[in-house]
Formats: sequence, C-alpha cells, structure tokens
Amino acid sequence: MGAVKDWLLSVTAAALIVALAQALVPEGAVKKIGALIGGMVLLTVLLRPVAALDLEELTRWTAAYAPTEDTEINQGGQMMKSLIAQKTSAYIVDKGAALGLVCEAEVRVETDESGWPVPWEAEITGALSPEQRSALSQALEEELGIPPTRQYFREVAE
Repeated sequence: MGAVKDWLLSVTAAALIVALAQALVPEGAVKKIGALIGGMVLLTVLLRPVAALDLEELTRWTAAYAPTEDTEINQGGQMMKSLIAQKTSAYIVDKGAALGLVCEAEVRVETDESGWPVPWEAEITGALSPEQRSALSQALEEELGIPPTRQYFREVAE
C-alpha cells in the first residue's frame, strides 16, 4: 500500500511542477516545446511502476495462486455428478412409490463416452415383490438408461 501512496504522490508532484512550468513559460515555440517535455515527464512518472515490474515474479505468483481451468472444470463436474445422483435417487424412490412400494435408492453417476455425466448404476433397497422389482427394473432401463446388469436390488423385511 505504501508503494501506491508513493506513486500517487510522485504523479501529483510531477503534475504540479509541469503545470507551474507551463504557467511561467512565455507564449510561442518555447511553450510548445515545454508542453511536449512536460507531457513526457508526466508519462515517465506514470509508467515508472510498470517498468519496475518483475515479470518472472508476476508469472510465478499467477501460476501459484490463480485457479487452473482444469480444477474449475473438475469441481463443476463433481457437483454435476452429485446433483444427478441425488435427483435420480429421488426419482427412483418416487417411481417405487407409484408402484406401491417403499424403497431407498443409491445411484452412482459416471461420465459417458460423449463426456456427459449419466446415471450409471442403481442400488435399490426395500421389500419388493417379484412383480414390483420387475416393473421398477423395466422403468430404470427405459426411463434412465440403466440396464438390468447395473441394477442391484437388496431385499429387506418389512
């Protein structure tokens, strides 16, 4: 913060000196040359911090502290997978309730060949009759694209 304060003070001081010099210089060619020199002095004072930048240090700092695009994409992908798993589990429980059964569902989400997260497998726990299990299995395959080979049913007593 001290460096910014020093820079602002030097810019202000240079501007005052240039303005005073412009006021004291007589009209004519000398005033035009004075204005040119005064402008160059102000530009030099303004750009002095840029010339003092250590570009290697700046590059190291940005590499160390700036989040990488891969990290952001990975975090977004994990959030998307988690959301899809939650919503799909809730959908399966609701579908089971529509079929007259009480169940719990846990869904694992994977990325398909096109790069999109999709419901990959489902584990359903509950007291299911063979007819209810078959109906729910068919719904999972048709509506969610989870084939019977990745559907796991765990029976529990009511």
